[in-house]
Amino acid sequence: MGFTIRDAADLDEPSWLRCRALSFLGSSYYDDVKTGRTRFEAEAVQLIAVVPKPAGMTTPGDQEVVGILDVELWEQDGHPVATIDTVAVHPDHQREGIAGALLDEALARLRDHGLSWIDAWTREDAVATSWYAAHGFVVDQTYLHVYLGGDEQRADPHGDAGFEAPFGLGAPVKGFFHGPDEDPGPWRERFARVHQARRYLRRLDITSWPEDPRLAALYDLENPGTWDHDYFRALAHRVGARAVTDVGCGTGTLAIGLARDGHEVLGLEPAPASLDVARAKPGADAVTWVHGYADALPGGTADLVVMTAHVAQYFLTDEDWADALVHLHRHLRPGGHLAFDSRNPAVRDWERWTPEATRTAYPHPEGGQVTAWVEVARVEDVTGETDGEPRGPVVTHTGHTVLPTAHLAYPESLRFRTRAELEQTLTRAGFEVLDVAGSWDGSPATADSPEHIVLARRLGR
Repeated sequence: MGFTIRDAADLDEPSWLRCRALSFLGSSYYDDVKTGRTRFEAEAVQLIAVVPKPAGMTTPGDQEVVGILDVELWEQDGHPVATIDTVAVHPDHQREGIAGALLDEALARLRDHGLSWIDAWTREDAVATSWYAAHGFVVDQTYLHVYLGGDEQRADPHGDAGFEAPFGLGAPVKGFFHGPDEDPGPWRERFARVHQARRYLRRLDITSWPEDPRLAALYDLENPGTWDHDYFRALAHRVGARAVTDVGCGTGTLAIGLARDGHEVLGLEPAPASLDVARAKPGADAVTWVHGYADALPGGTADLVVMTAHVAQYFLTDEDWADALVHLHRHLRPGGHLAFDSRNPAVRDWERWTPEATRTAYPHPEGGQVTAWVEVARVEDVTGETDGEPRGPVVTHTGHTVLPTAHLAYPESLRFRTRAELEQTLTRAGFEVLDVAGSWDGSPATADSPEHIVLARRLGR
């Protein structure tokens, strides 16, 4: 990282103003020029990213400001919230991860404030839209910024009626107002400069979709397929498992199905909202539900552990995955089995995770329509090789769900491990890999199979 993040100081003001003006110059906020650094009456986090000052610059100090993030704290309905007042990156230093690093630092400093959400108000702008979406923000509200300017290009047969320049606002802008955007066409036809203003919102009290009761309630509607459940239910019968544990059981459909098949079933899930849905289903009383992670599992009680819906890919780091395997090994009886699915990185499935390719729509149970889609935010390579082939990446995507009354979006990261990585880590954890299928029909995995469906046996006493 070629920049340093620190608090802004008075000495930084000339360089701060220069960075902000240059950053906004190519955006829809090109005319939002300040003559001094912003000061807040309320509590605020004011961060800058700096680099050594290039030769020839005359601003004070020995550092140049190349990134700015101002976040103001306030309360709404008694809940602490935050608003991004300014986010800017010098054009010579864009695409270096500066804005994201500033946001991460600000949120880390605000972690103990118990914030419900953070928002930002900005105008339609391709760069801003991409950045906010990649960092878990969604468009929550919109309206119009309408200008009557000295450079107005369109004929206005209505004259200047209704426009009076605010105090201190002269040419090139004569007047400005906020307008509704239900039907922006007439405004854009009449006035040369019309922007859609947007409120971007990121929830901080709920950080993933399984934790959101609104989305947990819709999971089964959005994921109606049963081929993976059928596969694991047949597997449980084939290996003769009496006690089965479903790790990451979600809304409980598979766990309840296994219980109906006559197995003793434990369902483990870290998201309370998903567990609430599971516990309310018919047949839920036959399952032992546990809220928590793999370290909450008792020792030596399971004949089979299953992880479906690519739960294994949520363990992003080598350490997290190794720890999970240790706990699953401890939870299984000697000779017990572990089965899970993980997408094959060689297929590069994430390249098809676009809004156009993934968009679906279905009726909401309470009326109206639900629209959902996925878009990839970034793909991060994992260094090193396993058995001579590159290791699989970490892919971060944002899942969007538009409800009749809200637009929800949550970022999600998944680790794509190669077959060699999976087999090597299982062997190290004390498992013997028995089979790797490539699809839900049970056919053997090949280099271009979409899935790695792994069956392993616990070794040792």
